[in-house]
Amino acid sequence: MRITKIFGLFLMSTLFLSCSNAQEEVSSNKNSSEPIVSLVDKSDFKKLMEKEGTQLLDVRTPREVANGKIGEAIEMNFHDSDFKSQLASLDKEKPVLVYCAAGGRSAKAVQMMKTMGFIEIHELRGGYSAWVN
Repeated sequence: MRITKIFGLFLMSTLFLSCSNAQEEVSSNKNSSEPIVSLVDKSDFKKLMEKEGTQLLDVRTPREVANGKIGEAIEMNFHDSDFKSQLASLDKEKPVLVYCAAGGRSAKAVQMMKTMGFIEIHELRGGYSAWVN
């Protein structure tokens, strides 16, 4: 009976170790292909804008943009039927800073970009409303 208990403990520990090693491999593979995604406040967004090669993206409507925009942002109306193909024109290897009016559309755009393979995406918390206030 004692040998059975020892064998059982040995078997369980071996199984545990092999499962934890397998999980580490999955996690490390997952992290290597995961994009960098963040929701940042106005001050961090400004700092990220200074980074060379950054693409600044405004996903508001032309009417909203007419009231002002941030810097030299690329304008892509989230409501356009070809919005996803417009996103595809951006460089997926360079960081993208995205904003809308308050955060709803930019959050959806971030999800689209993640599925499209963009490597680094930063969203302005509160959108353009937060920028001007």
